[in-house]
Amino acid sequence: MKNKIVLLMVLPTVVMSVFAHKKDPEYLKARRNGGDLRMIVSAVDDRGNAVTNASVKVLMGMNFREKAYYVTGLTDTNGQFIVEGKTTGNEVEIEIMKGGYYRGHDKLCLIAMGKEFEVTNGRWQPWGMEVNIPMRLVINPVSLVKKKGGVAVPESDAWIGFDMKRGDWVGYGCKGEVPDFEVKLQWDGKPVVSSDFAILELRFVGDGAGFYMDSTTSCSDFSGVYNASTNEVYRKEFICSTTRRNGKIIMQEIPQGKLFVTRSRCRIDDKGVVVQANYGFVRAIMIEGGYNGKAEMFVNYRFNPTPNDTNLEPK
Repeated sequence: MKNKIVLLMVLPTVVMSVFAHKKDPEYLKARRNGGDLRMIVSAVDDRGNAVTNASVKVLMGMNFREKAYYVTGLTDTNGQFIVEGKTTGNEVEIEIMKGGYYRGHDKLCLIAMGKEFEVTNGRWQPWGMEVNIPMRLVINPVSLVKKKGGVAVPESDAWIGFDMKRGDWVGYGCKGEVPDFEVKLQWDGKPVVSSDFAILELRFVGDGAGFYMDSTTSCSDFSGVYNASTNEVYRKEFICSTTRRNGKIIMQEIPQGKLFVTRSRCRIDDKGVVVQANYGFVRAIMIEGGYNGKAEMFVNYRFNPTPNDTNLEPK
């Protein structure tokens, strides 16, 4: 009984903390007319070094888009630019550009439900907040095969080859010729709104083929990896799924902030060493039940069609 009483006492405290800003006069005034914002924007390269003389453009949101305005300037010798102005907090969009670098960007919302920033003396807090924006070098972009979208899975409970170069299945009257990986689908046949499960097993074909997980870089026009590693251990199998539990859809897919670097079409010498392969990366792969009686595999990947070229920086 004591445990139940404690729970009832804690719950209102949590709810009040989430909605406290709704009754704060300072916060409400800033939301209506704008509060002062001071923000230090830092442009940093892949090694954390300052990027100087980069062009900064910051949109200061004022509830209605036509009332929004821009603050612009250049980063100093420390790679920083100080932004000052009024905003109602609905959107603060940052863009940084410089020749030889990919565009860096970020979007802040100071009024996100449950994450509202405080306002003190008409100022959004923390006053002088710091925002680091990644500026990644343009090194050697190459032409990569791009695939993003849904592909209907032609058959269930059978291993089906998928050609990353062609972006299609092997067989079934499709355009694929060489299977880079295979998938096997299990699905209850219901559309996504009522489906209880859709499971896609993925496996890479042949000795040496597989994938390893790497990190993406957020807030950059180039968020992938520059090159595939030849020293990583390449895993063979992955399972993605969409299941329903207690009325909620639970998805297992590539974790946020990660991607898969792939190796396929491998040729192995008599010592078991990979002497030829194609490389790529997969941002997303997931499975959903469809309305047309077929499930769809959604993919987002890049594939380098040149054998032994580990470059994954797309043009």
